[in-house]
Amino acid sequence: MRYAVLADIHGNLEALQTALEYTQKHSLSHCIILGDSVGYGANPNECLEWSLKNAEFYVIGNHEAAVIHPDLRLGLIEWARIAIEWTAERLWPEHVKKIKELPYLQIHKQVTLAHGTIHSPERFDYLFDLSAAHKSFMALGTTVGFVGHSHVPCFFSEKEGTGGCLKEGILKLRRNERYLLNPGSIGQPRDRDHRLSFGIFDDSELTFEIVRLPYDNKRASEKILAAGLPASLAYRLL
Repeated sequence: MRYAVLADIHGNLEALQTALEYTQKHSLSHCIILGDSVGYGANPNECLEWSLKNAEFYVIGNHEAAVIHPDLRLGLIEWARIAIEWTAERLWPEHVKKIKELPYLQIHKQVTLAHGTIHSPERFDYLFDLSAAHKSFMALGTTVGFVGHSHVPCFFSEKEGTGGCLKEGILKLRRNERYLLNPGSIGQPRDRDHRLSFGIFDDSELTFEIVRLPYDNKRASEKILAAGLPASLAYRLL
């Protein structure tokens, strides 16, 4: 079975719609959401509604958590805090109710899902290096772990003790190896490539593909400015 693996949509409807055009064209009907469908972007309700209705699996991200737990906003930098407060004021009540039901960790067959790390999903730490990867491998009870949060597509392999950024293309997974995989960000990539990023996981062929697509980032940026959100959130999309 093939899964579209999406993370960090961050209210960017233009990017999400472009990704969905691709998944529909390639008959990808199964979807995993690794959190942060909201925050930063100007269309939180639209992006969250799609995620809640269409994701087969959906783990909570730090931005969803900050919507329902205001104390978590204290740890955010100013422009992120402003964005999440703006978002929280505008989310539909039924969406807030459903956010409260999202888990920090999900396990399906040989796959584990979390937003930040496998070993401490409720802390929303970043999985950037081999040290953090080692801790998550120790907690991982499955063959593959998917995480988001860093907005950078990357991989870590346990036995080989290697890891790094992933470029556009297909990574072949070995059957006797365990992996931590990050699909990058739909709505706000942070690897100096402004194209949206998501993953395709094939659990039969054991492959993980990174897809990069251009989208109307100018329109997404303009909508952020028009909404009165911090200008830095708009300019980082360009």
